[in-house]
Amino acid sequence: MTTPQHKQPRVSARDFPEGALDQILMFTPPVMRTVIEQSLVGGSVAGVLAFGWNHPIVHVLLTAVAVAFGTRAVAGELENGAMEMVLAQPISRARYLATHLVFGWLSIVTVALVGVAATALGQRVYDVGPIATSRLLLLAGNVVLLQVAIYGLTLLFSTLGREAGRVAGQSVLVVVVSYFINAIATLWPDAAFMHAYSLHSYFEPRDILMNGKLPATSFIVLGSFAALTTLLAFLRFRRRDLP
Repeated sequence: MTTPQHKQPRVSARDFPEGALDQILMFTPPVMRTVIEQSLVGGSVAGVLAFGWNHPIVHVLLTAVAVAFGTRAVAGELENGAMEMVLAQPISRARYLATHLVFGWLSIVTVALVGVAATALGQRVYDVGPIATSRLLLLAGNVVLLQVAIYGLTLLFSTLGREAGRVAGQSVLVVVVSYFINAIATLWPDAAFMHAYSLHSYFEPRDILMNGKLPATSFIVLGSFAALTTLLAFLRFRRRDLP
């Protein structure tokens, strides 16, 4: 005689009680309440996903890839003594740096695609309302643009320094300041003008997931910043003295 097996109930986003978000916000500090209200947008699926993509931990994990590879490209190799052996081979400085650039960009693209693929998988597993594939790909593109801009800045710092730890610290400092400038400009209306001075202001997961649109300024600003810092890195590396 077999004993009937009881299946565990499957919990989905549709089971979330109506008005539960309002109850949560009642016990949330005012500053965090503003952030949650602007990000979650009434508890919609797109709003919740956008809030997750804008979470500091997500930014830390993504930025770690850009900073680590950008730092390693020049300063890291100088510090461990590998640069002299590599450039002793018949390879130009431009080709050397271009190889690091391609590897860094491919790594950033891979991480972004894995992230959106995990988001798509989570929607299926937990029966969360569907988000169009085109919007997820646009989100991945925005992630890549932001991280490539950070990578370009780190690469420039790397061509100016000789110690990996110092270069990484400089890049992280700029990224943290950028993140907090965006947060302050979002929470404080009088400081809204500061949005223009933060790279993170051009990362728009909410607009992408909810409206399927990404402002052209995000492409222009992040793309131009990445191109400029990368160009300066190549110019500096070509002319700098190596020990």
